[in-house]
Amino acid sequence: MPNHNQFIRDKSGNLSPPGLANLGAFCPIEIHMPPQIAQILTNAGQPIPNCVAGVALIDTGATSTCVHEPILKGLGLHPVGIVNAGTANGPTQQNTYPVRILCPTQGWALDLGQAMGVNLSGQFLNKIPPEPIIALLGRDLLRHWVLIYNSPGGFWTIST
Repeated sequence: MPNHNQFIRDKSGNLSPPGLANLGAFCPIEIHMPPQIAQILTNAGQPIPNCVAGVALIDTGATSTCVHEPILKGLGLHPVGIVNAGTANGPTQQNTYPVRILCPTQGWALDLGQAMGVNLSGQFLNKIPPEPIIALLGRDLLRHWVLIYNSPGGFWTIST
């Protein structure tokens, strides 16, 4: 079972429990068109849209993985369904999309048949400079992993 450890350090290089509380469990990601759709475009002689890079927050409160919907639409993806979602702003219906999420630092390739398209405008990882959050990795993925969030230690670990 491969492990990924993310240690949050302060400016002096020491492990930083307050830094982990401030940032949360996050990882750099790339949002890609699913390989099956990319193959259809390739066979038709059409270009494959470039991936979009950003940051994903591991969100134990999210039932499903969510991706900033304008990114999904920018990749030319079309909704494959609609789900009812409970949000901090109340119940809503959200489109779902097929998507591939790559986590280059961990070497993960996550092919999802359905990720929720959501509005993550204005959501940033609280670091300098701030980085936009483009996805929330939800419990649909976490159910396959072991997540250890060691707040007093200033680090988190995922075993896949």
